[in-house]
Amino acid sequence: MCTVCLQLVITALKTHKYDKSIQVTGSAALFYLTNTEYRSEQSVRLRRQVIQVVLNGMEQYQEVTVQRNCCLTLCNFSIPEELEFQYHRVNLLLLKILEPARQDESIQRIAVHLCNALVCQVDNDHKEAVGKMGFVKTMLNLIQKKLQDRMCDQVMEFSWSALWNITDETPDNCQMFLECNGMNLFLECLKEFPDKQELHRNMLGLLGNVAEVKALRPQLLTHQFITVFSELLDSKADGIEVSYNACGVLAHIMFDGSDVWTMEEPSRSHVMDKMWAAIQSWDVSSRRNINYRSFEPILRLLPQSCAPVSQHWATWALYNLVSVYPSKYCPLLIKEGGIILLQKVLELESSHQETKDMARKVMEQCENFQEDPMDTSR
Repeated sequence: MCTVCLQLVITALKTHKYDKSIQVTGSAALFYLTNTEYRSEQSVRLRRQVIQVVLNGMEQYQEVTVQRNCCLTLCNFSIPEELEFQYHRVNLLLLKILEPARQDESIQRIAVHLCNALVCQVDNDHKEAVGKMGFVKTMLNLIQKKLQDRMCDQVMEFSWSALWNITDETPDNCQMFLECNGMNLFLECLKEFPDKQELHRNMLGLLGNVAEVKALRPQLLTHQFITVFSELLDSKADGIEVSYNACGVLAHIMFDGSDVWTMEEPSRSHVMDKMWAAIQSWDVSSRRNINYRSFEPILRLLPQSCAPVSQHWATWALYNLVSVYPSKYCPLLIKEGGIILLQKVLELESSHQETKDMARKVMEQCENFQEDPMDTSR
C-alpha cells in the first residue's frame, strides 16, 4: 500500500511542478512515506525516483517549507550510499542552501548535518570534488557567522565536524582550510567557547589532518599555534580526545626534526616534555570517539629517531586501538605492514624502553588475535 501511495505522490509532484501547495504537501508526504518503517517495501528504483523528485523540488522552490521537507526526506536515506548516484548534484544544492544570505536556522542545521554525512564515509576523490565546489569555504563562512553571533550550536559543531571529515587524507582540502583563514577561526572559537568539549574535539581532529600533510606543517610552526597546541595537551575535554589530537599535531611537527624549529619560546624540548607527560597520563584502555580508515599517517612516525616522543605517541595510539577494538584494528594494522615497522622500533637504539615495551604488546595483541579471531573476551 505504501509503495502505491509513494508512486502517486511522485506522479503528482512531477505533474504539478509549479503548484506551490501541491509541492508543500507532497514533499511532506514523501518524508512520512520514506521513513524506516516502510523501507523494506521499497525497491532501489523507487527510492531513487524519490531522490530525483526531492532534488527537483530543491532546485525549483526556494520556499522554506519545501526546502525543509526535502532536506528532512533526504535524512530518511542511507547516506552516502543511497545518494551516491546523485552525489555531485545533492552537494551543490546543499551548499546553495547554506549560502549566508539564507538564514532559516532549522534548514541550515539539517543541511549541515547532511553535508557532514555525505563526506564522512566516501573516498578521497569524492572529497576533493566537493572541496572544489566550495565546501570548505561554505563551512568556514557558517562558523564565522556563528562567531559573530557568539553562538556555539549544532550548526557550529556540525560545520567543524564536516571540515574534519572532508580533510581526512585529502591534502587539497587541508590547504584550502589554511588559505580560507581557518586557523584564525580555530583560535577565535577556542577563545570564545572555552568549555565546548565536542567543538574542541572536532577542531583538533581537523588540525590533526592538516598536520599529516608535510608541505603544510610549516604554517603550523608559529609561536602562537605551538603555544596553543601545547596548552591543549593538558585538556581533559571529551576524555582524552582533545589532548590526544593536540599531541598528534605536535607529533607530526616534531617528526620534521629540530632544524625546522626556529623559535626560542616555547622550546622544542619543553614541548616534547609536555607531550611525554600527557601520553603517560592517558588510560590506555580508554574507549575512543574516533575512527581510523588507515593507520598510514601513524605508521610513518614509527621507524625514525629524530623524535622519540612522536614514535611513542604513535605506538600508544596503536596499542590503545588494537587493545580496545581488536577485531577492527588488528587486521588493519597487519594489512598495512605495521608489524614490520613495530619490529624496527625494537631495533632502534633511540627508541625509549617504554616505547619498545608497548610495541611488543601491540605485536602480541595482533598475534593473539590471529590465533583466535573469534575470542571476544579480550
